[in-house]
Amino acid sequence: MTRDIGPETGPVLELGPGTGPFTRALLSRGVREEDLTLIESDPDFAALLKRRFPTARIFEMDAAGLRHLSLFHGPVVGAAVSGLPFRLISPRKTLAILEGVFANLRPGGALYQFTLGRRCPFDQSLLDRLDLEVTRVGHTFRNFPPATVYRVARIKTLGIYDWRFA
Repeated sequence: MTRDIGPETGPVLELGPGTGPFTRALLSRGVREEDLTLIESDPDFAALLKRRFPTARIFEMDAAGLRHLSLFHGPVVGAAVSGLPFRLISPRKTLAILEGVFANLRPGGALYQFTLGRRCPFDQSLLDRLDLEVTRVGHTFRNFPPATVYRVARIKTLGIYDWRFA
């Protein structure tokens, strides 16, 4: 889940950290605690995270609120990590969460989504609407059901105009 993320990534946004297993993995990979911004909606988990990770930025809020909240001065986040159960979240709320995440991600940044099962939790129509592409970057069969990690990033554009494809 965290193998592509390290100290060079810079600020990292984590959605739904719960008790902090991915947070601990990020720290063990060299991400500085003060570079972590954790978004947790459960008050008990948020209080636990504040005790476990005192120098991380912790927001007790629904991740859909990222759409209307500027966490940073511009898009500075190098990566976002999520274990949110998007298959159980409505398409409208999923759209709000993804818009908020990608508003905070700098160019080249990506969302790493952990999900149970082998299927991507995001519908292709939603990805097309936001100009996002998905790549499966990992899986484990030690879980039941098996778990998969997807990298979600902006589609890279050519940046030039080619009249042959107009």
